[in-house]
Amino acid sequence: MSSTILQPLVGGETFACDETADLPGVDGGLVARVGVSPTLLLQLALRRLGGAAVPSAVFSRAGELFAEAELAGESADEYRRRVVAATGLPYRVVSDGLRSVRDGLAQLEESNARQLPAPAPRVRWVPRGQSLGIVTPSNHVDPHLTWARALSLGYGVIVRPGTRDPFTPFRLAAALLAAGLPKHCLSVLPGSHDLGERLLAESDLGIVYGGPTAVGRWADHPRVLTRGPGRSAVLLDKPLSPDIVDALARSVAADAGVRCTNTSVIRTSGDPAEVADALAARLDALPTLPAAHPDAVLPTVSAEQAAQLRRTVADLEQAGFRRHSVDGGPVPLDDGSYAARPVVLSTSDPRHPSIGTELPFPFVVITPWSAADGLEPFGPTLALSVFSDDLGLPSAALAEPRIRRVVVGGMAPWTSGPELPHDGSLTGFLLEPKALVSDKEPTG
Repeated sequence: MSSTILQPLVGGETFACDETADLPGVDGGLVARVGVSPTLLLQLALRRLGGAAVPSAVFSRAGELFAEAELAGESADEYRRRVVAATGLPYRVVSDGLRSVRDGLAQLEESNARQLPAPAPRVRWVPRGQSLGIVTPSNHVDPHLTWARALSLGYGVIVRPGTRDPFTPFRLAAALLAAGLPKHCLSVLPGSHDLGERLLAESDLGIVYGGPTAVGRWADHPRVLTRGPGRSAVLLDKPLSPDIVDALARSVAADAGVRCTNTSVIRTSGDPAEVADALAARLDALPTLPAAHPDAVLPTVSAEQAAQLRRTVADLEQAGFRRHSVDGGPVPLDDGSYAARPVVLSTSDPRHPSIGTELPFPFVVITPWSAADGLEPFGPTLALSVFSDDLGLPSAALAEPRIRRVVVGGMAPWTSGPELPHDGSLTGFLLEPKALVSDKEPTG
């Protein structure tokens, strides 16, 4: 695979930076060189930025281009190969992400409308600002719908891409511009952590994705929305059955286990070791393949990442967790990358301080739970999957402020639809209601 050079995009114009950074793949080879945006370029992007009323047809067309077209000289298949090489995401996960973003862009108008209250004649929902700065992740394609939604609501957007996947925001930007998005609406500025911090500080609104350290600084900032660790969990209050084991395995390992809605903790009223043994046996059967293989279902990581992840798992075992899976972390592949094999741990201590650890591959801890514990042990939790005959538990979980989504009956924790909020209402964050009071009959 030949390397490419990605340079910052400001209002549809490419700027060549003197400083570039090498982007290595998980196998150690060079995938791309990326321009490092200086602070002055951020200031220029902010000055040039502006929102616009963009027809919904632009987003539908952009979705088709994003999923299928050659953009900036790169085919959809070449894009997939670069993302796989740089991030270690399985090829099928990136392919599914292309289709998911395509479908999401086609549904933006409906989704925006369905996530707001019923229309009222004297109320207008309007943007809370004019500019949105967003620091995007590298763990999946889907989160990039977030900033496309902001564009559809009239914002000007500046994207600071994740360091491992700058390809997705550049491709989506190219698709949007080719579909008719006004150039002044969008800039893409790869750069340092400090650049991302400045972007969030100087935009009217901001969104940041990342781990506890990345989002911690902004957790209480009223104009910055944090999308941090999901800490998604399962409450298992039923006897194990093959269907339940399958559902648990899917919640842990589907989409390579990299989503924020993938389960990382299972609290069970049964025997944690029994649940862990059954789940580990199911996950141990997953194939070990390079990420580019069409049948790959596990992520791959670099040698350095593999060593770090294995140390983390070993430290957890040293701290008292019992490992039930065959492997204690990533294993080497012939191409120089490491397949991140599933890890299933258990503990008899439901309050062990390391419960809540999240790792970027199929990883889960099983621990005891009883009805007397209630829902207090679960928060904060992005998605809680409930397996119980207690019909009151789902409603009680919905009433718990620290639980953001409740899933019942083995449904996938990431189940989506135009009307379904992911972590609260993104539309509600971007817009605010204002009153229009007039002696004339309100229209529109």
